[in-house]
Amino acid sequence: MNVAFHKVHPALSQFVEVIMCVNRGVDDAGEFLQTSLPNHECFLSFEYETDFMVRTVKTNGFVEAHTTTIIPPQLDKTELKGKTMKAIMVKFRHGGFFRLFKIPMPLFKNDCYNARDVLNKDFGDLFEQILNAEPLAEKINLVELFLLARVANATPVQPIDYAFEKLLCSNGNIPIHDIASIACMSIRQLQRRFLDHFGMSPKHYSKLVRFTTAYRMRTSLPQLTWSEISMRCGYYDQMHLIRDFRTFAAFNPGELDMNGNSSSMLLFPDHSLQG
Repeated sequence: MNVAFHKVHPALSQFVEVIMCVNRGVDDAGEFLQTSLPNHECFLSFEYETDFMVRTVKTNGFVEAHTTTIIPPQLDKTELKGKTMKAIMVKFRHGGFFRLFKIPMPLFKNDCYNARDVLNKDFGDLFEQILNAEPLAEKINLVELFLLARVANATPVQPIDYAFEKLLCSNGNIPIHDIASIACMSIRQLQRRFLDHFGMSPKHYSKLVRFTTAYRMRTSLPQLTWSEISMRCGYYDQMHLIRDFRTFAAFNPGELDMNGNSSSMLLFPDHSLQG
């Protein structure tokens, strides 16, 4: 699977981190099977050519994937299989989806939804335009125009958005009372705002950020041991890292390396790790 990264329009940069173009064609050998581990990020996906099936803890086996998908922060593994996937993936900054669309994350309940069922009719019209547009640059342009039309009515940046960034820069290793102080609110108010933005408490979100950082570090820096990764990611010791793996992924860290290909556990790579 090839993933190319597209720099977003400057007016979208406070909401969108990057736009990814995913391409796996029929010429690639064999059927593709990949697992996505839990992560703290939010995506909006336009799969304009795909035969992929998806399996989650909530489905009975593999089911047909949506062609337009809202992917909120995930707390469970997801498996995909198929031969062809061509998609445009919008990766939002933390809180960016909420600010643009004003839809609280708890409504998604740790699941992926057909974006055409959640957003307005214009979104369905947009997908038809993407299907018919050529070349790929024009498809990306249509996605950006759709997002740009929502910037004027977006929720203004607030102190809590700076608190989100501080939490991320610390890899989830910042005391909750410090986050509340940066956000200019009480801990109870902070709890409510995190539920609105991410559908989980600040403490649980911090653990998910630290876990995501750890398994991506293993993929980008395979020469590091898990003990070294646990220290770099701010874990008290390696046992705490193992405990988070069992909580979020239901296996031990060493199982990422069983097939010598830990990247198979990453559905979409982090563009910040790309050269």
